[in-house]
Amino acid sequence: MLNVRKARTLLLAHYAHMLEYRAEIFLWALSNSLPIILMGVWIQASSQGKFDFTPQEFARYFFSVFIVRQLTAVWVIWEFEREILEGQLSLRLLQPIDPVWHHVARHIAEKMTRIPLIALFCGLFFVLYPDAAWIPKLSNILLGIMRSPYLLLYLL
Repeated sequence: MLNVRKARTLLLAHYAHMLEYRAEIFLWALSNSLPIILMGVWIQASSQGKFDFTPQEFARYFFSVFIVRQLTAVWVIWEFEREILEGQLSLRLLQPIDPVWHHVARHIAEKMTRIPLIALFCGLFFVLYPDAAWIPKLSNILLGIMRSPYLLLYLL
């Protein structure tokens, strides 16, 4: 079992590694911005045509899709395959920590590195589309909190 001190050290080491490649993380975050591009297309179409949704509802929907895509990207299987093909997994097997904890720490560190970028995109979105800003209902917040353990299991 991994104790808290080892987990913290492992997480901080992988977070420092991710910060070295923050420009790459920024580019990966931008590459997941297709929903933002589609949002502009659908907002333009909804303002000119007859749709069931308003431009603000389209903006909220596509912005939510963007946030979900940013938070649910998983690269563990590609990293694991690369370690197997390059023979790096055997080095991890010799360490006293289960290799899966390296992947968990790398994944969490990558998400922690993306959070400032997501916050920047959120701020930019609400500056460009102030009409699309909303305050969630308390019932929706509680539902999200109840579902968050399942989301955490998915992310890990």
